[in-house]
Amino acid sequence: MNSVKSDFSIIIVNYRSWEKLDKCLNSIFKQKLLPFSTIVVDNFSNDGKIIIFKKKFKSVNWIENKENVGFSKACNLGYKLVKTKWILFLNPDTYFPEECFSTLLPYCNSNESFHLVAIKQLNKSLKNSYPFGIFPNTLNLFPFIRIIERNTIKYKQSKYNLSKVKIGYPDWISGSFILIRKFHFEKLNKWDEDYWMYCEDIELSKKASMNNLNRVLLNSWYCIHTHGGSSRIDSFTKIKSKTEVIISTNKYIMKNFSKKYRLLSSMIYLSNKIIQLIILYPFSKIKREILKSLLSYLIKKSPLYK
Repeated sequence: MNSVKSDFSIIIVNYRSWEKLDKCLNSIFKQKLLPFSTIVVDNFSNDGKIIIFKKKFKSVNWIENKENVGFSKACNLGYKLVKTKWILFLNPDTYFPEECFSTLLPYCNSNESFHLVAIKQLNKSLKNSYPFGIFPNTLNLFPFIRIIERNTIKYKQSKYNLSKVKIGYPDWISGSFILIRKFHFEKLNKWDEDYWMYCEDIELSKKASMNNLNRVLLNSWYCIHTHGGSSRIDSFTKIKSKTEVIISTNKYIMKNFSKKYRLLSSMIYLSNKIIQLIILYPFSKIKREILKSLLSYLIKKSPLYK
């Protein structure tokens, strides 16, 4: 198959997701339109397998971190090697049909109003996994209210509505696939490194919204996203990942909610999560460890902690 290179680079952050990464890279290099460069940032997998991958994928630019610095910082490290107009931030547990890039990139190039671009994502069962959402607010932190909101005032941005249109405009799009121009990425001051994992994509989308940059969902293109590549490697990583979901959500609240409701929203959110973990404490070792990890973090962040 004859392939040509285009004016875009791909950045993938990996942590022990070698089998999935292998499939991802193979699907990239089978494309009719190839990226100018593919950059893989390994977040200290520390298992020796990177040696095998360096030999197999010699055209990839490999960055080996000396510690796991999290998703945002790893993406920003990879960005330092980018020299192209477009950047695709991509999870290692994704793969593509062969015709994806050769039609997607020209289409995005011809539409100046496409700023942060997402495509449809299908799970292993080939069902839509809806890689987008509504910005968190004080009310929709609660699942029941979130469901009501999606079906009323935010119906146009609901997964049921956006999955049916050719082009949709969600509040935020998932960091598992974000195609963005280098110029706009710099304008947004890159990924916020306060987030170790999770909510960094919502934060980036929020900054885009504040800068009048569209988040666009293109349902005519798709990738397969098998999920959980790095966050479910072992029990330690699973506990850290699930704890980070709570911590990162709270960071988003403190950064983006209005001053009037910020502290109250944080207290309500954290109290709700802690109560849930306490209820499940006797029945799940994972929940016990998440609770311990979360409380340890909150105590260390307390102004009373010395």
